[in-house]
Amino acid sequence: MIILSGGHVPTENAFFMEIGFPDTIRSFDGIVMGISAGSMNCAEIVYAQPEEPGEAVSGSYRKFIPGLGLTKYNVLPHYQAVKDDLVDGKRLMEEITYPDSRGHVFYAIVDGSYLLQTETGAEIRGESYRISEGEICQISSRGEVFRL
Repeated sequence: MIILSGGHVPTENAFFMEIGFPDTIRSFDGIVMGISAGSMNCAEIVYAQPEEPGEAVSGSYRKFIPGLGLTKYNVLPHYQAVKDDLVDGKRLMEEITYPDSRGHVFYAIVDGSYLLQTETGAEIRGESYRISEGEICQISSRGEVFRL
């Protein structure tokens, strides 16, 4: 079992790329569990939602970066904790994430919820929200399963 911890998404991602981790993990025959940033970096293309000062206003900050390729789904963890956050004076969800969702789909999950990806499919267990085309809608509640 491999556990991918949380932290700063682009920093963790850069480390994974530096050590060639995407190639290594694809041949791993076991369970991979991502926590927070670790779960975000599991995607084929990672949405690195700005979180640190300067990232939301930087012209060079890359929001979409190659990931580990373990799933095609983008999760945004800790939704209940970050939904009202401000980054560089901008409302994280309304002014950054919703506009970034045009042409993309993000799954915002609250703590205690998770995405389960297997060889046969994927599902979100627990409270979750689908963010796409600038809008958000709740797709599952606590104790429910939403098949992707």
